[in-house]
Amino acid sequence: MINEKIRTLKKQSHLTAYEISEKSRVPLPTVHKILSGETKNPKYETLRAIVEALDCIIQIEPAQNGNMHDFSEKESGIVGLYRQLSSDGKAFFQKNIKNFLDYEIHFKIKENHQRIKELPLYLLPASAGIGSFLDSHHYEFTPFSAELIPSGTKFAIRVAGDSMEPAYYDNDIVFIQPASLLEEGDVGIIVINDEGYIKQYRDHQFISFNPKYKPILPGEYDNVRIAGKVLSKYEKRKGE
Repeated sequence: MINEKIRTLKKQSHLTAYEISEKSRVPLPTVHKILSGETKNPKYETLRAIVEALDCIIQIEPAQNGNMHDFSEKESGIVGLYRQLSSDGKAFFQKNIKNFLDYEIHFKIKENHQRIKELPLYLLPASAGIGSFLDSHHYEFTPFSAELIPSGTKFAIRVAGDSMEPAYYDNDIVFIQPASLLEEGDVGIIVINDEGYIKQYRDHQFISFNPKYKPILPGEYDNVRIAGKVLSKYEKRKGE
């Protein structure tokens, strides 16, 4: 019986019923009823919350508690597929779905509240000052609030230096849309002879916003490539 499994896990965890209630956010009276066996068929979501609070994974299938009607058609389909797995397959599924839940908790993802999207963030910055090598193969996936990412963004780059102040400061992160050309007035990421820059394209030159830096006018033999267009700067919100 599932109630006996929960009681066994409770003993192994050395947690009190009150601590289980606090960790799982299941009301204390409900925890007591499940542990005592008074509640014969607890809801699946309640059991899952308690099991997660105990930092354990056990096989809890809806058929065990007769609450299949509590599931949507899509959820029932997933359960049906789960039942077709071998024992090893079920163990693998349980392990990975727990990892996914831990990921969501870590980044505080809540349905209909905040979505997180990961983007490649280049490890070497595009210089706003003297230029730096923009290595296209070295980046790490970094989470951002999805609502802050402009449409068309494919990656992000960190700014270095002060030549684009006051619009962009050292260590700012900018969202980039891949582009091979810039229109007049666009701010973009430009690679000149393997040096990465963030500049504004104007009058066939690459301009710094900070007046102490001269415009860059590539020479005839310079290798120039546009890596992308800057869509916006990442504005961190409080608590991030």
